[in-house]
Amino acid sequence: MNTTPEGRRTTGPTLVLGLAVATVLLHVLTNARYSFFRDEFYYIACGQHLAWGYVDHPPLVAVLAKLARALFGDSLAGLRLMPALAGGVTVWLAGRMARELGGGPYAQGLAALGVMVAPVYLEGFTLFTMNAFDIVAWSLILWLAIRILAGGSPKGWLLLGAIAGVGLLNKHSVLFLLAGLFVGMLLTPARRHLRTRWPWLGGALALAIFAPHVVWQAQHGWPTLEFMSNARRFKNAPIAPARFLTAQVMNLLPLTAPIWVAGLGWLMLGRGGRPHRALGWAYLFILAVFIATQAKPYYLCPFYPLLLAAGGVAVDGLPRTRLMTGVRAAIPALWLALGGIAAPVVLPILPPARLERYLGRLHLREPLSERHRPPRLTQTFADQFGWEEMVAKVARAYQSLTPGERARCAIFASNYGEAGAIDFYGPRYGLPSAISGHNSYFLWGPGTRPIDIVITVGETQEDVGKSFRSVVEVDRTRNEWCMPYEDDLPILIGRIPRAPLAELWPHTKKYI
Repeated sequence: MNTTPEGRRTTGPTLVLGLAVATVLLHVLTNARYSFFRDEFYYIACGQHLAWGYVDHPPLVAVLAKLARALFGDSLAGLRLMPALAGGVTVWLAGRMARELGGGPYAQGLAALGVMVAPVYLEGFTLFTMNAFDIVAWSLILWLAIRILAGGSPKGWLLLGAIAGVGLLNKHSVLFLLAGLFVGMLLTPARRHLRTRWPWLGGALALAIFAPHVVWQAQHGWPTLEFMSNARRFKNAPIAPARFLTAQVMNLLPLTAPIWVAGLGWLMLGRGGRPHRALGWAYLFILAVFIATQAKPYYLCPFYPLLLAAGGVAVDGLPRTRLMTGVRAAIPALWLALGGIAAPVVLPILPPARLERYLGRLHLREPLSERHRPPRLTQTFADQFGWEEMVAKVARAYQSLTPGERARCAIFASNYGEAGAIDFYGPRYGLPSAISGHNSYFLWGPGTRPIDIVITVGETQEDVGKSFRSVVEVDRTRNEWCMPYEDDLPILIGRIPRAPLAELWPHTKKYI
């Protein structure tokens, strides 16, 4: 390895770029081996109803879904190219953060590799969800914060604010990062930045970019607050602090924990970390808030590229004894080995039957973050099975109707996954668009067609009977690998409505 100053300047970025490219290729080669994920159907549907907001998320992911479909059609690999690229960018940013913190090629490569092999990122950059883009947004903001706190141009706050505003249009959780940065600066000498106009101008810019979504929320009665309240009360399982902390270790790969913990220690106590101490306080503040509010453990994962970068710098700064030379060589080798073992648990590599046996051999059972029966696979994988089979059975029920009945028939799904799958696969089966009371589907309404027949999936005969006088079960969903609450569901045909659909519609509302 070239150890001259020029060699050190080029070796680190080259290594990091190679790991970033490898990350993208890993996802491109594996991410289309199963099928669409529940939320991906929903975001595609949202892309067909572009607005400044939705019941359970801001607008950016819908815009990106529409763009992906315009570019790649119905290709799963095409839809998931964006999160794969987001993964490569995050790996690259982790290396850049290590370099900005003063780390050499080893620190830069270690930070990038830590992001590349962590299960939470392997999974997060596979699926087309808000999470992939949220991680990139946090990483960009933290990278800019490092540069500014180290003496960079204070005008960098404007760029940070712009990225934060776009990040907020993707996921509201960026607010926690901004609050953490504010608290961190208050608690450290970095508060001097708050005596200038630049952070405030950056914050104003972020708010201006985010404002149309806030206006949309106000116009629609703040549905996201209602959604979050219902999710806490009825959906999300309680998470004890010890379990939350354990999940951080498991999500990041257990063998990386000594490094990112060392990174936090370096930021809080190390001489080299003094200019960036505000970032250590930011992490501790956000961690405390998430534990207090019983947030899902993965909500904190966007912060760890920074801690891995700081940890790489801490290790890189240790004396080069013979023992330390061996440790430095062993760390990436062990990470790659354990990452390879963990990869089939989060990447769609193995057929489902083999994956089930693999999970059994590893004695892994995914801790539930929601209140339901556990699936045979992980929840992420289970939510990629059974959708088209369900749509095909709904189509058979629809085709059993006369042409006149089909003209007056609506297809009602109990949740946005079912509705989104019907909207995605339905055209090839001749189905109309689905309607549902779940989240944004409720706001989109039942349409204007006269309806006196419904085909429902996921509803009980008793519930449909409250709205229709005649209810007949015609089929049931079947898939051994899907989520338990999507298996063996009745497909019902309801006739003779007790009231016009427009009057019944308000009772279908389900924000959760």
